[in-house]
Amino acid sequence: MKNFKFTINGNVYEVGVEAAENGKSNVTVNGKSYVVEVEADVMQATTVRRPLATPSAASKGASGVMKSPLPGKVLKVVVAEGQVVKSGDTLMVIESMKMENNIAAQADGVVRKIMVAAEQNILQGDALLEFESVAKEEEPAPAPKVAPSPKATPKAEPKPAPAPAPAPAPKAAASAKSVVSPLPGNIISVAVAVGDTVKRGQTILVMESMKMENNIPAPRDGKVTAVHVAAGKSVMQGDALIDIE
Repeated sequence: MKNFKFTINGNVYEVGVEAAENGKSNVTVNGKSYVVEVEADVMQATTVRRPLATPSAASKGASGVMKSPLPGKVLKVVVAEGQVVKSGDTLMVIESMKMENNIAAQADGVVRKIMVAAEQNILQGDALLEFESVAKEEEPAPAPKVAPSPKATPKAEPKPAPAPAPAPAPKAAASAKSVVSPLPGNIISVAVAVGDTVKRGQTILVMESMKMENNIPAPRDGKVTAVHVAAGKSVMQGDALIDIE
């Protein structure tokens, strides 16, 4: 037999209902028995599950006693005393009006005391369990990032002015003793040295001009007293090359 308690217009009715057999069920109201005919479609009702039932306000995220949101029978208790649960975890299952209702935790917390057991009949508002919510620890705000202080940029010391390029050595002035360049070009080789005795027509140096090698001969017999050029040196027409006395 299933027992229920109803309050109608201020009057309290305690009702017991036995399972229907052959279309009839015994119903007891405040101690008086009645035989009630049950229609076939009611007898064939099946047990279904519905979404999580919402417990009373005492359990909504706050510590205290969690109360039943509806009358019925406790089918099973899923948790144990001292168990830590998360918000949304099923605590117990209550059958009411042929439907199974999962009673869920509305916040993270700890089950302190269980006040019902499986197969126990309960009324709306009956205490189910004591629940202590656990506040989530707020993560500390990240420390503000300190921008590094700008590094002082050392002042660039002024670079010393570059030393002036050395003035080219003055070319030796041609004299009566000098053999001068007949054309501009580059000296390829010098065939004589100071102190050498040369004959008229003897090659004293070779120079390149206009992609051609030119042998420069001694204009007279004599002795070399000065050499004013060297291999690789550029000369202009009329520059002194070698002095011969």
